[in-house]
Amino acid sequence: MAPIPREDECPVCHVTLSRITDGSDGARESHVETCIESHFSGLMTHPASASKIPQNSHPRESEDEEETCPICHTSYLTKDFDGSDSAREAHFTTCFESQSTSAKFAPPPEPPGSPHSLNRAATFDSRVATSSKFAPPPGSPPSYNRAATFDSKAMSSGATFPSEKGAASKSGPTPSMTTAMGNQQSVPVQTPSSGSRRFSIFGLGGGKNKEQKMDDRVTKADGLMRQRWGPPGSPISEMVRRYWEATRMEQHWEYLRAQHPKQFKKYLDKGYMEPIPTYWVQNRQLAYLYPEPSTWETPAEKRLYYLLNNGVMPDGSMHPVMRPLNINRDRYTILRRGMERNARQVHLDAQKLAQYQSPGDVFQSDKQIKSHDYSDQVPNTVYAARTAALHELAEGILHGTDHLETMLLIDVSGSMTWNPHMGVLGPDGVTRFHDQPSNIRLVQHLVHRVLQHMIPRQQKEHPTQLGIDTVTFSTYGRYMGQISANRFKQDWNRQVHLGGTTQVMQGWQTVKTTYFQHQHENYGHGRWDPVFGWQATPGMPKLSLLVFLDGEAQDMDEFELELLGETWAYVTIALVGMENCPHHHSHAIELERVAKFNPHVGFFDVHGRVCERMVVEDLLGSVYPVDPPSYSEILKPEYDLPPDELPKYSAY
Repeated sequence: MAPIPREDECPVCHVTLSRITDGSDGARESHVETCIESHFSGLMTHPASASKIPQNSHPRESEDEEETCPICHTSYLTKDFDGSDSAREAHFTTCFESQSTSAKFAPPPEPPGSPHSLNRAATFDSRVATSSKFAPPPGSPPSYNRAATFDSKAMSSGATFPSEKGAASKSGPTPSMTTAMGNQQSVPVQTPSSGSRRFSIFGLGGGKNKEQKMDDRVTKADGLMRQRWGPPGSPISEMVRRYWEATRMEQHWEYLRAQHPKQFKKYLDKGYMEPIPTYWVQNRQLAYLYPEPSTWETPAEKRLYYLLNNGVMPDGSMHPVMRPLNINRDRYTILRRGMERNARQVHLDAQKLAQYQSPGDVFQSDKQIKSHDYSDQVPNTVYAARTAALHELAEGILHGTDHLETMLLIDVSGSMTWNPHMGVLGPDGVTRFHDQPSNIRLVQHLVHRVLQHMIPRQQKEHPTQLGIDTVTFSTYGRYMGQISANRFKQDWNRQVHLGGTTQVMQGWQTVKTTYFQHQHENYGHGRWDPVFGWQATPGMPKLSLLVFLDGEAQDMDEFELELLGETWAYVTIALVGMENCPHHHSHAIELERVAKFNPHVGFFDVHGRVCERMVVEDLLGSVYPVDPPSYSEILKPEYDLPPDELPKYSAY
């Protein structure tokens, strides 16, 4: 029997085409297309069994003829084949399995002859050819691309949850999984020029070096600041920058801005980088109490200690980390610390006391006081930073670049009127008795004395001024007007209203509003911000404020925060209290810390039976860096209140 010509055999099923068709070209092509489609459809329906080709279903009519694979057109007579049917079947199975993997992602069928169908067919053939084990080897090995692996797993239909993965591993791999695993190919990726591996899973890394990452963080932080404060150079932005410099936190905020953008955004949103808004003071937002187990008593205390622990000292050094003390949690520590300070009391210098003592001292004429000896005092410390700040202010005043205005702020709350002879109940639950006048009587005498020295100095700048602007505070702040020395008794009895809680921030806001309104209306100084209130402008005179209080303020931390960020005010605080009281000394320790961190604050402790002339000399030396009262001026007897004009005991 003569061999059948090559053109008369179907390349798929190897049947003689002339036997089953009419011999036309259209019938031959139709048969070949039908065979190929039947193989594809069978493979898609039964992928595991599609590779099983029946043996000897179509016996070859010539053993020596050149035969090729109907899929990839690879010759069966090359050195890779031994001529056996098993080798042919293995090769044919591999081609069909590769074909099935590519067919899942094949595009939808296009009309025959369209440009899209020709292009897709070419792409399909190249995909099949590269997946065959006889296809030419690819180029350089691909680099490791973790992002591509993660994306392919996440987007594939075979991705499972962890619980499903465990169940699949117990039951063994499915045929589809076996096929996919057998034909997995790495995707070539362009390697970085530096040759290092860069991981970008979940957005980490992104192929950026440290400098680029830092630039991105700074850019993001700058965007947040611009969104909140406006562009650099705007009034709010400049105000915030001045607050950073005043609190000496500029270095810390810049560090968070560059290295820890999340922490930077956290404290930016909390308002730590800005002055305290006026609305927060009015509704006491920073003074509400945290639950008792909390480390912090109030939000103001938390914010204050963050600034103190992360800012630098006036000399540029870092202070050891501090934590607040709570009377319920740290009672014994507070008492021990107060007693240690109380033990540092010393006798007044006998020679100086002989010169400064006066029969007008309030305790000398009080019939309830048994002792007529002056109380021992803890020496007051004037820090080097405070001395340098006063020296700088004095230089500005002498050269005409700075001016000074003075005001008084007086505590008139209920705690100022406690009668020491009837016992004072401390926060530790212990009632203590003291042989001394009440705090409000001592303050009344001290105010009368300082007015004798402050008014003449104020009249040098303002000849028509008859008194000193005075503000009192308890539950609310109240502007008394100008209290004078000539009408002191009438002004005090008419304007001073005792009682209420101790909220020093209410008095401070009244002082701030009164001072700025006066400067703005008369000289055009100051700028009003709708959120943060009055802000100082260049050339505005400095305010020297003298404060009398007893340390029982509920918002003392907020007051310390406010003073820490103000550079237009120089504050002198006189703390009055009970003799040998550990709680008074605890308040003194806190105010000493304020003076240590803030060179614009001077602190003086006054308790017990006081030599008033010595106290006035120390206080006015801090209020007036230029032209303080002289020794002879302090000792003038006409500045004493005569014993017959002493006010009645005002404690209740």
